[in-house]
Amino acid sequence: DRVDEIVLVSDDEMRAAAKWLWFEMGLAADLSGAAALAALRNGRISIKKNELVCAIVCGAGSDAVAT
Repeated sequence: DRVDEIVLVSDDEMRAAAKWLWFEMGLAADLSGAAALAALRNGRISIKKNELVCAIVCGAGSDAVAT
């Protein structure tokens, strides 16, 4: 009763999110650390108008940026 929804994202979507974090925000995140942002950026999670959203980003890997 603590999880509302689970969504899947691909490695490519996580890689793109990690690259976006690095180049746009200056944050280094590994692929799994960028998964929540990947889900948001690819429309896997419905967001209502005026709804506040928080995506937790973790990890300090920059491997996704190098590929």
